[in-house]
Amino acid sequence: MPRSIYRNKHLTAILSLILGLAIWAIAARLVGKDILLPGPVTSLRALTGMMRQPQFWSNYWHSFLRGLVGFGISFIFGTIVGIIAGLNASMGALFRPVLAAIRSTPSMSFILLALIWFRSETVALFVTFMVVFPIVAQNVAEGTAQIDRDLIDMAAVYKVSPWRILWEIRVPALLPYLAAAAATGIGLTWKVLISAEVLASPELGIGAQMDRARVFLNTPEVFAWTAVVVLTGFLFDWVLDTVVRKKLFFWK
Repeated sequence: MPRSIYRNKHLTAILSLILGLAIWAIAARLVGKDILLPGPVTSLRALTGMMRQPQFWSNYWHSFLRGLVGFGISFIFGTIVGIIAGLNASMGALFRPVLAAIRSTPSMSFILLALIWFRSETVALFVTFMVVFPIVAQNVAEGTAQIDRDLIDMAAVYKVSPWRILWEIRVPALLPYLAAAAATGIGLTWKVLISAEVLASPELGIGAQMDRARVFLNTPEVFAWTAVVVLTGFLFDWVLDTVVRKKLFFWK
């Protein structure tokens, strides 16, 4: 990417952030009540106060690890199922209605069922898997089915080893779909994870702390925890965009 385009992209993002903060501050000033809509400064003050407490980091890391584990399990199983469905038309026809049914089920239904079936600490993992898994599987299945079969057949005619066909044809063709699945899955992970924690109320977790802040009408703390989740999502998006994609798509 040319340096000027790169700079303009980041300048636009910074200006967009400043505009959003300005609108938020004006709206908070018009409302005039922190219990309804705290401003950016009030929320930042609440966040810095929370970060000084050891319990903040315990809650954060428990949610962080739940998100990583839930997404990791979803991505692994989704990739396996997607490859199987993409390589075999019969298996694809078998998995398609199941994945469509899971994908169409409201996440709230999964949360309510998980509250009945599992302990509070496990609810978020189950819900994350049920929401992210079908998205990953569908992306990988489409990517696997789109691989150029003629190119693979030609490589086989020239007696190219299956190992080289895998790493030099199949994997590069599948990487964009894996990256798209990862980007979508990561974004959904944090949304459904926090929602599940709010309702399940585990002993430690961001969602549980947000719900407790709501109970005590501590709206600035709710905004502070929300900012933590958003920043975590931005961090993963940055890692995926600037590190993973550049390393994986180095030939482009």
